[in-house]
Amino acid sequence: MAKGKPIVAKVPALNGDFLNERVETAFQLLGGLEKTIKPGNEVMIKPNFNCAYRTPLSTEISVLKCLIEILLDFGAKVCIGESSGRGAGPTTGVVKDLDLIRHIKWYGIKFINFDEDEWIEMEIPGRYWDSITVPRSMYEADRRVYLANARCHSSARFSASMKLSVGWLGSAGRDYLHEDKDTTEFKVPELNLGWQPDVVLMDLRRSTVAWHGRGDYIFPNVIMASGDMVAIDTEAVKILKAFPEDNRITLPIEELGQFVAAKQMGLGSMEYELRVAEAHTGTEEKGVTDPAAIQIMMDRNRERRPIET
Repeated sequence: MAKGKPIVAKVPALNGDFLNERVETAFQLLGGLEKTIKPGNEVMIKPNFNCAYRTPLSTEISVLKCLIEILLDFGAKVCIGESSGRGAGPTTGVVKDLDLIRHIKWYGIKFINFDEDEWIEMEIPGRYWDSITVPRSMYEADRRVYLANARCHSSARFSASMKLSVGWLGSAGRDYLHEDKDTTEFKVPELNLGWQPDVVLMDLRRSTVAWHGRGDYIFPNVIMASGDMVAIDTEAVKILKAFPEDNRITLPIEELGQFVAAKQMGLGSMEYELRVAEAHTGTEEKGVTDPAAIQIMMDRNRERRPIET
C-alpha cells in the first residue's frame, strides 16, 4: 500500500531477457516480499495450467521457475497446486504435456493435483454461492501467491488473477459457473471471498485480445505484481484495451462484470498507485509505451501463426 492505495508494479520485460531480475524488480517496487511472506511460511503457488498450450493460455514454465527460485531464496517452503480446465483435463495429462515435474523436480518441491486432494466445503457470503468446495491444501496454506496471465475470455470477458480461482473450484461448482454465460463474469469474483492472494505476479509479456481468448499474439512486454488482485486486473485490462480489437472488453472498465462484483464485495480497489520500472533499452521502452509501436506490433501479429486451438 502507498497513501492508502494498493501498489501495482509494472516492469518492462522484452523477449525473456533478464527475467529473474525483472520479477525481483516487480517485488521490490511493492516494498519486498517481507511485507507479507516470512521465512518458513508454507507458500502455495497457484499458476494457470488451464491447458497445455502456450502463454497466455497457460503459465510459462520459465516464469514459474523464476518465482520458485525467488521464494526459496527468501526461505519459504514452496509447493504448487492446480486443477486444469474441463475441456483440457484431466490435470495429470496437462501436467505431463507441460513436462512440469521434470522442471520442478530438482527444486525439491511438490505439485499438488487438486483433483486428487481432499475436498472440503467452505461457506462464503456470495450472491450466487453460499458455499463452495475447495481443496484442503489450498485452504490450509500459510500464504498464497498467484501466477497469472491476462487475456480476453468468451464468457468472463477477461481472464486474469481473479479468474485463477476457478482452478480450485470443485467440479459441481464449475458446472454451475458455466451454465449461464451471462452470469459467469459476476460469479467469478465470489470464488475469492474465502481468501485473497498475498501476492500476485502477472506475466503479460504476450497475450491475445480476440474475444474468445485465442488468436493472434500481442506483445505488451511487461511483468506486473501487486498485493491487490482487483488493482492488478484493472491495469491488465487497461493494457489489453490499448490493443484495439472487436472483443468483449470494449465496455468502460468499471462496467465489466468482474469489477462490478468485486467492488460490491470489497475484494480490492480499482484505484491504485502504479510504479513503473525503467526499461533496459530504448527498444524495450518503446514496445511498452509508444502507440505507434503498438500498432506496428498489431499489424505484424496478424501475419503470425495463431495460438493453437
